[in-house]
Amino acid sequence: MYFQCWAVMACNVPHERVFKASRSNNFYMGLLLLVLFLSLLPVVYTIMTLPPSFDCGPFSGQDRMYDVVMETITQDLPAFIGNIFTYATNPGLIMPAVLLMVLAIYYLNTVSKGYQQANLDLKKKMKMVTENGINIHKVATKHAGAA
Repeated sequence: MYFQCWAVMACNVPHERVFKASRSNNFYMGLLLLVLFLSLLPVVYTIMTLPPSFDCGPFSGQDRMYDVVMETITQDLPAFIGNIFTYATNPGLIMPAVLLMVLAIYYLNTVSKGYQQANLDLKKKMKMVTENGINIHKVATKHAGAA
């Protein structure tokens, strides 16, 4: 029993939380992430799709503002780094990475809940064992006193 208690306490440690803004699981963090994405949408839309004005400083003569970034990467950096940036900005790579991060968050949340449940079960089991030990001790002292 004590070895099992030590094993659960040592191995089933729930993940530490960075901060506790709320006790409602990850709702607060999800809300912050949603607000971040919503605030980035207009900026990303402007950079990726809208053409800049003709007298817009470094963006003049470009079809999109993003073309300046790609032009800088191709001209100023070595070719292999340009290829890495081209592959890294591919939506076919970004979307699976985002989905993988979401699945990792879900997995870690589920594992943490499992560890918490295992710890609660062990506490209940330890409480039952101590109550049984107290009851056995009372019965043994009662029989010893009667004899």
